[in-house]
Amino acid sequence: MAMRSGFREIFYLFLLMLLISSLQLLRFVLQRPLPQGVLTHEQMVLDLQLLQQQLSDYSAFVVLKPDRLKLLQQRVSQITARYPQNISLNRFNTEVRKLVSLIDDPGASVSALPLASALLPITVQQMQQQWLALDDSGQPLDLSRPFLSHVDGLPIALWLQAASTMATPKQPLAPLLQQLQVLRQELGLRDKDTVTLTLTGHNVDTVNIELPIRYKLTTKRNPAISQWQWLDTETELFRFGDLDRLENDRQLQRDFQKALQAKTLILDMRQTSGFSPVLLQMLAKGRQYPASQPMGYARYRRASQLRSDFLNPLGYVPLNHFQLFPPISAVLSRQPQPELSQWYARPPMVTPKDVVPLATQQLLLLIGPGCRNECEWLAYYAKGWRKTLLIGDSTSGDLARKHDFRLPASEITVSISASLVYDQYGNLLSGKGTTPDLQLPLPQTLPWSKLLQALRLHFTKTPTVQ
Repeated sequence: MAMRSGFREIFYLFLLMLLISSLQLLRFVLQRPLPQGVLTHEQMVLDLQLLQQQLSDYSAFVVLKPDRLKLLQQRVSQITARYPQNISLNRFNTEVRKLVSLIDDPGASVSALPLASALLPITVQQMQQQWLALDDSGQPLDLSRPFLSHVDGLPIALWLQAASTMATPKQPLAPLLQQLQVLRQELGLRDKDTVTLTLTGHNVDTVNIELPIRYKLTTKRNPAISQWQWLDTETELFRFGDLDRLENDRQLQRDFQKALQAKTLILDMRQTSGFSPVLLQMLAKGRQYPASQPMGYARYRRASQLRSDFLNPLGYVPLNHFQLFPPISAVLSRQPQPELSQWYARPPMVTPKDVVPLATQQLLLLIGPGCRNECEWLAYYAKGWRKTLLIGDSTSGDLARKHDFRLPASEITVSISASLVYDQYGNLLSGKGTTPDLQLPLPQTLPWSKLLQALRLHFTKTPTVQ
């Protein structure tokens, strides 16, 4: 009888386990799938862990501020607790942007929001401490009240604060202010199909206007094709998008050689990227003194996937190719930082064999945060050239080679700087940027006639740039 009782208990236990398994399977089958564009808590945690690991292992800027890793870990823990069940993909993208901004990397970027989101139906433009509210043609919505003071009843300062948490160093806030839906979520406001704008001016009452929001994808490509035109018989304008194109486009090179003969050359570099040194080399002849020492130095983050030739595509060679001046060698040796590789050098842009007559051309560079990669080098060195003037906003200091990775669950692509760049004296350039000679906001459509008048007046009255 005891054996029969034991057999019966085992049989009943087996039936109970079978029932539990069936119920679990039934719950899984009947469970409503997550809507498209939503991550589960487990998927979010997986992506956040990979993000932490990649920033810790590959970010060169983390070496400069190692305390940011602790702050990053704290923020990740807060996000994990804030979304215990699931999170929308758009919201997760915003959280990733905020996390990446903690490392103060001017070259860091996160793939665009994956879905169409609500945008401000106006264009905002900073004017000193205030923000202009402009229509699609670049004109104020209200001539007597040109400034935007509130959005949806909240002061513009709160919107700026929310936008700044997603911005990389020196990144313009105007494009982020356009992201109405994202910022509404940050400020705890509900979504709606309209937005209320409060406009103000000098010595006039404020006015509220309600406009329908605008929907479109947030992705926007920088111009890849360079454009050039004559502004007058003595002035030529070039707009550069991708500097790498200049290296392979023979016709473009011939066109630019002709532009170098103009009395005044204006280079619009406000949205210029690429690593080709051709433009810098062409401009440096006749403007930069020949040198035997490197024009700059760099190191990359030591990591398993980064080889010793990581900086070769940017034109760097091992330091032993040069006999450095003792003061420079001393400066470099005082920066050991074992997390970074050995030093690499960038050859001089003009060597004694490249000497040409001094350039008599007046050169004007329009720069801003969109001037990146090789454009940063050009802006940095051009500031010391004769007959050269830089106008616009400061650059961001983005000169590094990038490390890209993809978060598996959200499929968000993140790019970070995996190297640091230094000037010819061994001073850090990455993250510093170049300040123009004349700092002023430049609209997309420039009044070229007024700009040319101001340029000629400057060169006439400034003997130091003779």
